Amino acid sequence: MSTRPRPLSLLLLGALTSSACQGGDGSTDGSTGAATAATAQPATDVTSTDPTDGPADPTTSTSSTTTTSGPTTSTSVGTTDASTTTSTAPSATDSDTGASGLACPLGDEPGVQQLALAPALFGAGDDPSDSPACAIVNPERGFHGFTNLRNLDGGILTNHGNSGFSVVYGQVLLPEYRDAPLDADVLAEIAASFDLVREHGMKVVPRFHYSNGEGEPDAELERILEHIEQLTPLLQEHADVILTLQAGFVGLWGEWHGSMHGLDAPGPRKQILDALLAALPPERTVSVRRPSFKQQAYGGPLTADTAHDGSAMARVGHVNDCFLASDDDFGTYQEPGEKDYAVADSAFVPVGGETCAVNPPRSECPSALAELALHHWTHLNTAYKVEVLQSWQQDGCYAEIACRLGYRIAVPALRWSGSGVPGGALPVALELVNDGFAAPVNPRPLVLVFDGPTRVDVPAVDFDLRTLQPGEAQTVCVDAVLPADLPSGTYRIGLRLADPAPSLAGDPRQAIRLAHDTGVEWNDGVNWFEASFTVD
Repeated sequence: MSTRPRPLSLLLLGALTSSACQGGDGSTDGSTGAATAATAQPATDVTSTDPTDGPADPTTSTSSTTTTSGPTTSTSVGTTDASTTTSTAPSATDSDTGASGLACPLGDEPGVQQLALAPALFGAGDDPSDSPACAIVNPERGFHGFTNLRNLDGGILTNHGNSGFSVVYGQVLLPEYRDAPLDADVLAEIAASFDLVREHGMKVVPRFHYSNGEGEPDAELERILEHIEQLTPLLQEHADVILTLQAGFVGLWGEWHGSMHGLDAPGPRKQILDALLAALPPERTVSVRRPSFKQQAYGGPLTADTAHDGSAMARVGHVNDCFLASDDDFGTYQEPGEKDYAVADSAFVPVGGETCAVNPPRSECPSALAELALHHWTHLNTAYKVEVLQSWQQDGCYAEIACRLGYRIAVPALRWSGSGVPGGALPVALELVNDGFAAPVNPRPLVLVFDGPTRVDVPAVDFDLRTLQPGEAQTVCVDAVLPADLPSGTYRIGLRLADPAPSLAGDPRQAIRLAHDTGVEWNDGVNWFEASFTVD
C-alpha cells in the first residue's frame, strides 16, 4: 500500500515517485441469568431467500411466520447433544422435538412465535448512512488506517479506533535484511506490534517488503524464502489478529513488479505464494496484487462449490492499490479476461487496497459504489488517495461506503417455539441478510444463546457465515437440543457471532454486532432479541 500512484508496469506507465504507504456504541443489558453456559450442537436447516421482501413492522406475534418471496433452497445437517459443566446430556429416550412437537423448518403452525424487525437496508432502497447502525464498529471490515509494525505504539491504534477503524494496514519494511537472516530484534518488534493490535481489539493486514521506492532492490528468492520460514512461528502465533496477509516481498513496495532479481515471473511468484500459504494456518489467506498472479499459480476463479475448501486457490485474495485510477486500474488488469476473473473470484476471498488517482467519472460516486459492490470489497485505505476520498465526501457517498465495506448483517425476522422441555429440541429460525459489499472473509461460528436461570450456547453446526453473500438472505433454522437438566424458567434468545480464536472469543470488540437501530440489544458480544421461551 502507498500514498502515491504505483504502476504495475513501469515500461507501460513510466516511473512514478512518492512516499511510502500511509496510510461500539452504547450497550444495553440483554442478559438476565447466570453466567454458566451449556453448549448444544443442533440440527440446522439453511434456506436462501430474497432479502428485499419481508416484515415491515418491528412487532411480535404468535402462531404466524414471516415469509419472503423468491426462489428458495434448503439443506439440513446433523444433530449432536448438549454438554456442560453443570448440565448433563439428553438421555437416549429424549425426542427430537420439544414440548410443542415443533421442528425445523418452521412454518405457519400453532405454537410458533414470531419477531418481525425492520432494519434499514441499502438493498431495499433505504439510506441508513447517517443512522446509529452505520456507526457500529465491526471486526474485519471497513476503512483502515496505516501502521508501521516495526515501530508501533498504542496511541496510534487508539487514534485509529477512535476514528471507527477495526482494521489497520501493517507495513513491515526490511531493507537492512536483504542480505541477512532476520534477527531476534526485528522478530520481537513485529511480535510486540501484533500484541498491541490484539490489545486494541483490531485486526491487521501486514505486508513485508524490502523496497520502498524507485531504485531500491528487493531480495533474492533464497533470502525471501528463508525470511518466510523464520516468520512462520510468528505468523502462526498471531494469525488470530491477521485479517489477510498481503503477499509482499517482491519488487517495488512489495507489489510484485519491478523486481531487481527477476522474481516478478510465474515460477518465483508461485514459490513465494506456496511458502506464504504454508506459513499461515489453513483458515488464513494471502492477497496478491493482480488477479492473473493467482490464476497462473492455482487456476480458478472460485465458485460456491470450490470456495472455503482449504485449497491454495481458496486461500488467495486480491489487492488493488490503484482502484478506479484508469480503465485497467493502472495495470491491475492486463491480461484478457483478468477483470472478469477478479469479479467472479472476489465473492469468496478478501479484497482490499486503496485509490491512487482522481479519474472522473470512473473515480466518482456512482462508479465507485458499483465497483465496490461488483468486486466485493472488504477493506480500503483512508489515507490515499485523499482527493478521491474527499470527492466521495463532497458527492455524498462516503458514509454509505464506510457502512457497506465488507459485510453488514441484519436479522429481519426470527421464529421459534414458545416452549421447550429439558432434553428436547427447541427450533429457532433466523432470517439473515447481508447488506454489505462482501461476505465475511474468515470463519466465524453462529451461536444461539439462551439466557435465563442458566445460560446455554447452541452453535449452528455446519453453517458457514462466509456463505452469506451480499444481497442474499438465508434462513438458518436450528433444532437446539436443550440440556437434560435445564432448570425451569423463562429464557431470552440471543445471537453471538464471536471470533473463533480462543484468544479473541471473549472479546466483544471482535464479535459481530447486527445492523439494527432498534429491536436488538447489544451486550457483551451478544445480540439480544425481544424473544423468549419457557421451560417447564
